[in-house]
Amino acid sequence: MRRVLLAALLGGTLLGSAAAAHATPVPCDRGCLVGLMDSYLRALIAHDPKQAPLAPHVKFTENTNRLAPGDGLWQTITGLGTYTLYAADPQAGNVVYYGTAQENGQRVLLAVRLHQQAQRITEVESFVIRKATGVHGSFENLTVADPVWAQPLARADQLPRPALIHAANQYFNGIEQGNGDIVPFDDDCVRIENGLQTAPSTAAAAGALAGHAPMTAREQFNSKAFRYITQVTQRRFSVVDEEDGIVFATVMFQHPGNVPTADWAKTGLPANPNGLSAYPNTTQIIEAFKIRRGKLLRIFAYVSLLPYRQSPGW
Repeated sequence: MRRVLLAALLGGTLLGSAAAAHATPVPCDRGCLVGLMDSYLRALIAHDPKQAPLAPHVKFTENTNRLAPGDGLWQTITGLGTYTLYAADPQAGNVVYYGTAQENGQRVLLAVRLHQQAQRITEVESFVIRKATGVHGSFENLTVADPVWAQPLARADQLPRPALIHAANQYFNGIEQGNGDIVPFDDDCVRIENGLQTAPSTAAAAGALAGHAPMTAREQFNSKAFRYITQVTQRRFSVVDEEDGIVFATVMFQHPGNVPTADWAKTGLPANPNGLSAYPNTTQIIEAFKIRRGKLLRIFAYVSLLPYRQSPGW
């Protein structure tokens, strides 16, 4: 009787172990993460959240506001553009997408971060950038991503995760301090914001750089052109792609509206009353960094205008 009982107990233990092993979630690698993003985007275009592998209690935000899946852009999107940029982080279970979309006949900028567990989407952080007063950009320029972003780095050019985050974080420290010398800019660094090249600055550059001679990103920081950005808060680094050297960050630039810029010194008033330095506001910066040998080679950002001190929702 004892042998029968012992066999039953052992059998139950083994079956339980087998079931537990079978229940272990299958890892979601880079291909899996990108596939989840593509599934989400197909569902978005179809206006049907049920077509996406969403977890029952998925958290969904659009431009920092908590919404139900199916609301917001889900109701107004009519298609996606040709611009696509992905970064995947299997260790954190996160994937990010940059692209463009059509909304009621207008081009908008779209960025999405997804988090997965057991290949179900548990978090959706969505950003829709629409043409608005005070935000610079050239949406029409975004047709094809710079191929540099998709190029894997040679092993000697890669950095471990903490070093990649540190390099990206120094960019935001440099803005706060007005010091480009603490930022590891590559000599060939190019920054694109809302489709507009803002570093090295060109004749088309807008905002705080208007009227300045062409400058590199380091020179811009050292010129104090961004001194109206008094704080860079709520810094999050949710995707770190060590293989491709990409860090995806979301932060909040705080503009209290009481910091005079160069044009104020000349006239006593801001040149542009709708400019970001002219009144209290916050911009959410949805920024990606391509980092090679510890240097910031490419910077790509979407800039979203929000009420002052708006919470990021996460």
